[in-house]
Amino acid sequence: MIYLGIFLLVFLGLALIRVPIPFAMGIGSVVTMLYAGVNLDSVPMAVSNSLNVFTWLAIPAFIFAGDLMAATGISSAIMNFAKSFIGRLRGAAGAVTVVTCMLFGAITGSSLATITGIGGMMLPELDKEGYDHKYGTALISACGFLGILIPPSIPGILYAMMSGQNLMKVWLCTVGPGIMLGLAYILINYFKYGRKQEKVKEPFRVGSYFAGIGKATWSSLLALLMPVIIFYGIYGGIFTATEAGAVAVAYGLIVGWIILPIFKKKWPEKKFRTLVLEAGVTSATIAMLNVFAAVAGKMITFTRIPAMLTDAMLSLTDSKIIFLLILNILLIIVGMFMETNSSILLLGPILIPVATSFGVDPIHFAGIMLLNLEIGMITPPFAANLFVGCRVGKVSMDQVLPFMVPFFIACVIVLLITTYVPQVALFLPNLI
Repeated sequence: MIYLGIFLLVFLGLALIRVPIPFAMGIGSVVTMLYAGVNLDSVPMAVSNSLNVFTWLAIPAFIFAGDLMAATGISSAIMNFAKSFIGRLRGAAGAVTVVTCMLFGAITGSSLATITGIGGMMLPELDKEGYDHKYGTALISACGFLGILIPPSIPGILYAMMSGQNLMKVWLCTVGPGIMLGLAYILINYFKYGRKQEKVKEPFRVGSYFAGIGKATWSSLLALLMPVIIFYGIYGGIFTATEAGAVAVAYGLIVGWIILPIFKKKWPEKKFRTLVLEAGVTSATIAMLNVFAAVAGKMITFTRIPAMLTDAMLSLTDSKIIFLLILNILLIIVGMFMETNSSILLLGPILIPVATSFGVDPIHFAGIMLLNLEIGMITPPFAANLFVGCRVGKVSMDQVLPFMVPFFIACVIVLLITTYVPQVALFLPNLI
């Protein structure tokens, strides 16, 4: 275990003095290999092979496609679509916020884009309905990652690449937990604000209700079709995940920059060149993570860290239940300090062999890991989603934290259910 200690010491030390995570990961790996007397000749080949993967091309494609769709103003159409279904509920504004974040996040693939895109639109609506502004900020911050649990998602692609698992199964394993969390958030919102509001006085008419749904569906159809086309295309064997990324980009260009401007007579606010540059920078960042994660992977292989960690865990406990509890605590702590993609690439190669030695299915582990790391995004001190939400709401984090407590409790409950009831994560993947 001394090798793991050296790696963590160098890695965390460099990260604390603000060395970028990919470089801290790479330097820590090289230092550990040098200490272990490992020949570094194989490292350049590992770096080259890490990007010489056909599936890798899906990541920049999905990032660019999400940016294209997010820049076209589809958030209002998605909000109206969600409102047409649940607009009559007491606490409808909060419930619509939850559902809109789930749908918008699934299209953009970014929790931060979801918070900024939906937060700027829904916070004024929540204020008008009498919601406490700090509670509204907490709600949007908590909802930001829900869409990441609904495919397609970049973290899912990275986990599938890193572990060699089927991408569709990885994507599907978080759908159940994502829906459960969405329903839990809606219930929290109802008991917090919804039951205090008056019931809708206008009588319910079936014809008007379905007419409203039809109208909202038609206006948001182009946006909602993108994940459907991608999912059906991959699941139906029409194209691969990488080809699906290209299809998503083509669809985003046609819908966002040709069809919608013609009907709306308005071009997207962001320039096309800006979107290309932003998508390129984001893709390059993930590429750097992937490169240095390959170096870390070599270090992990040569130093036999997974085997030693497995032996250490087995010496502590042979109980799968206790192991899963320790695993959840570890991953939430990691998610508090590191962003999701870095954590997947760094910890996946170490923890997957340990988990499988305790009889945990790698796809089930994917659901546990992705859910844990996303919960970390709303857990201080790092809490990237909460930080961005507070910026959108123009309030301080300490003012919002008390309102985050019920959402965090809901996350922990869903996480425990997902951990100890594997079918929550495995039911949909097993259908493939």
